[in-house]
Amino acid sequence: MSEAASQTAGGKRGIITLVAVAMSLFHIFTGVFGVYEVAIQTGLHLSFAMLLIVLLRPSAPPRGLSPAAGRRVALGFDAFVAFAALAPMIYRFANLDYLTSGRFEFVTPVTPMEATMGLLLVLGILELCRRETGWPLVIIVAIVLAYPFASGLPWIFKHAGYSLGQSVDAQYLTLAGIFGIPLSASAEYIILFIIFGAFLERSGLGKLIMDVTVGMVGRYRGGPAKVAVLASAMHGTISGSAPANVLTVGVLTIPMMKRMGYPAYMAGAIEAAASTGGVIMPPVMGSVAFIMAQFIGVPYGMIALYAVIPAFLYFFGIFLTVHWSALKHDIGGLPAADLPDWRSTVKSHWHTLLPLLILIYMLMNSYSAQYSATAAIFACVVSSWARKHTRMGWREIVQALENGARGALMVAIATAAAGMIVGVFELTGIALKFTQVATLIVSSLFVGLVVTMVVTIILGMGVPPSASYIVQVAVTIPMLQVFLKNGGMAADTAMIVTHFFVMYYSALAVLTPPDALASVAAAGVAQAPFLKTGLHATRVAFVAFVVPFMFVYKPALLTLGTWDEIASALAIAMCGIAIISVAFEGFLIRRLGLVERLIAFAAGAALIFPSAASDVLGFGLAGLFLFIHLAPWRAARKASAAAAEKT
Repeated sequence: MSEAASQTAGGKRGIITLVAVAMSLFHIFTGVFGVYEVAIQTGLHLSFAMLLIVLLRPSAPPRGLSPAAGRRVALGFDAFVAFAALAPMIYRFANLDYLTSGRFEFVTPVTPMEATMGLLLVLGILELCRRETGWPLVIIVAIVLAYPFASGLPWIFKHAGYSLGQSVDAQYLTLAGIFGIPLSASAEYIILFIIFGAFLERSGLGKLIMDVTVGMVGRYRGGPAKVAVLASAMHGTISGSAPANVLTVGVLTIPMMKRMGYPAYMAGAIEAAASTGGVIMPPVMGSVAFIMAQFIGVPYGMIALYAVIPAFLYFFGIFLTVHWSALKHDIGGLPAADLPDWRSTVKSHWHTLLPLLILIYMLMNSYSAQYSATAAIFACVVSSWARKHTRMGWREIVQALENGARGALMVAIATAAAGMIVGVFELTGIALKFTQVATLIVSSLFVGLVVTMVVTIILGMGVPPSASYIVQVAVTIPMLQVFLKNGGMAADTAMIVTHFFVMYYSALAVLTPPDALASVAAAGVAQAPFLKTGLHATRVAFVAFVVPFMFVYKPALLTLGTWDEIASALAIAMCGIAIISVAFEGFLIRRLGLVERLIAFAAGAALIFPSAASDVLGFGLAGLFLFIHLAPWRAARKASAAAAEKT
C-alpha cells in the first residue's frame, strides 16, 4: 500500500472511530440525564447508524471498469446513499416543531419536498439495510411497501388504494413507521445494553466465562461440547447476538470439539445451537426483549424474569442432547493438561461479574432499563480497576465505545426497516383482517401455534430476530391472542404468552437453513459445509423447538402462577425434555430400537400438554420405556451375579 493510500485509510479509520465513539457517548449521556423526545432520540440514533454503515460498508467497484473509474463510480454511489440517508434527517430536524405540532397526520397535505425527502430516506434505509443484513429483510420490506399501491388484489388483501402522500405521511412524517416503536426501542434501550456488553468483554469477563466452563465440565464425556453449551449460555447473558456468540465462544470451543473427535459439521452445529440461546438468555436477551417491553407495556425487568425458565429449558435440552451424543459416539473429555485452573481465574477475575450483578439488581428493583444499563457501563470501568491485569485505560474505553456502536448498527437499521412494515400494516389495517379470517379458518389452538411457528421461522430466515418479531406483532400475534382468550386465558397472560412464543421462534430462525446466520458463522469457523452444519444444528436444537408449546399450555413456565404451580410445571417440563432428547438422539445407556424411540417420544409429547391425564400418561409411558430399555441390562446383571455364585 502506498503512503498516500495508507494515510487515506488511517484518516477514514479515525473518522469511523470518532463517529462511533460520539454515537456511544450520546446514548450514555441520555442514559444518565434522560432521553430526548422520540423524534430527536430516534433521529439522531438513526443518523449515527446510517453514517457509520456508509463508512464501514462501502460499495464495491462495478465490474468492467478500470480500477480508477470503478472507485469513482463506487464513491459517487456512496455519496448518493449518504445524501439519501442524511438529507431527510436534516430536513426533519430543521422542521421538527412543524412536524410535531404544526401539522395534522393524514390531514395536512404532504408537500413535494416532504414526499421527496421521504422517498429518499426509504431508499437510503433499504440500501444500508442490504449492506448490513443482506437481501431477505430488504425484499420483505419492499414487498410490503408496494402493498398500499396495489388496489386490485383479491380476498383480504383488497383495498381502495393509498396515495404516495399517505404512505410518506405514515413512514416519514409521523412516529408510526420508520420512527415508531421498533426504532425507539433501539435508540432508548438496546444500544445501551450492546455498549454494556462491549465493556464487559473488554473488562475480562470473557476469560472468566471460558476458564470456568472448561475447568468445570471439560473433563467429562463430550466435554468440549458441554463447554460450548455452558459458555454460550453464560456469554448469552452479555450478548444477545447468536452470530456474535459463535464468533466469540465458538472460535475456542469448535477447535476443541474437532480435536476430541467431533466431525467439523457437528462441532459447528453444536456451537450454533448453543449460541442461538443467547438471544433468549436474560438479562440482555438481544434486542427483542426491549422491543417486546415497548409493545406490551411491561417493564423490561419483568420480561427478563419471564424468560428465565424458558432459557434454562432451552440449554437443558441442548446439554442433554450433546451428552447422549457423546455417549453414543464414545467421545471423551479434554486431557487434564488442557484444563485451566478455573479456581485461580475466579480469584483473579471475580470482580468482572460485579457490573452484571449490579445490572440485574437494578432491573429487578424497578430502575429504568436505560439508567440500569448506564450505571452498569460505569461499573465495568470502575470494577476493572480492582486488578492490574483487567484495568481499562483510555484506549480500552475508546475501543469498547467503538465496538458498542458497531454492534448496534444491525439492530438500528433493521428496526428502522421493520418499522416500515408496521407503518404499512397500521395504514392499511391488513393485520385486523388477517386476524379475523385466521380465527375463522384455523379450528384449534394447536394448529394456530404450528402455523405461527412455521410462518415465524420462514419470515425470520436471514432476518435479525428483532425484525422477524416485529413483523409477527402485526401478523400472527393478534390471532394467537384471540385463540388463547377464547380458550379462557386471561387477557394479560395471553398477551405475554403469545409475544414470548413468537420471540422464541424468531430467535430459532437464525439457526435453520437456508438463511441461518448462526449456522453460517459456525460453519465458517469449523470449515464445514454450511447446509450440513445448519441441518444438524436444527436437529441438535430440536428439543428446544417444543419449549414454546410447553409455556403456552403451561404459563407457569413463564413464572405466571403460584410457586407450587411453577415448580410442578418446571419439573414436568424437564422430564418431558429429557425423554424427548433421548428419543431424538436414540441413546440412553445403549442405542434405542425403533419401538423404544417411539415410546420415548410419545412419553415426552404427553408431558408437554397441560392436563393431569396427559401427565399421567406421559409418566406411564416413560416408565414403560425405562422398563424395556433396562431389561437387557437387568438380565446381564442377573447372569453376572449367577456366574459369580457358581464360581
